[in-house]
Amino acid sequence: MAQQTTLDKIQSLCDLGDGYLNADQFAEALEKYREAATLIPEPFTEHQLALSVYTAIGEAHLFAGQHQQSLEAFQKAMNAQGAIENPLAHLRLGQAYFEVGRMDDAADELTRAYMLDGRDVFDGEDDKYLAFLATRITL
Repeated sequence: MAQQTTLDKIQSLCDLGDGYLNADQFAEALEKYREAATLIPEPFTEHQLALSVYTAIGEAHLFAGQHQQSLEAFQKAMNAQGAIENPLAHLRLGQAYFEVGRMDDAADELTRAYMLDGRDVFDGEDDKYLAFLATRITL
């Protein structure tokens, strides 16, 4: 029961963070996501919510224009359970690499996202990412 309580608290904090993120209140979102991250038991890579928590941290940084911090969070997220087969995780990591100028790494991750979910994973995203990918692979 204690484990479920911890998972519930992590999820509640993430839900609060999502509300802030959707309102472009990035500092507040980061505060909630980081609080959630502190509740994930070690090793964090074995816990089901680690991927979503660290992806959320990365998104808050990315959307706030804090690209190096977003890259670090997405790299951590990629160590979590389920990341390898998650197209959004690869998309976000690719976007972070793109924004810090690591174009070969960006192409690798964006390609992985595309291979997992096709163009759908790029829906609602800035067109520059798909346009960039089109210069590297045949879409």
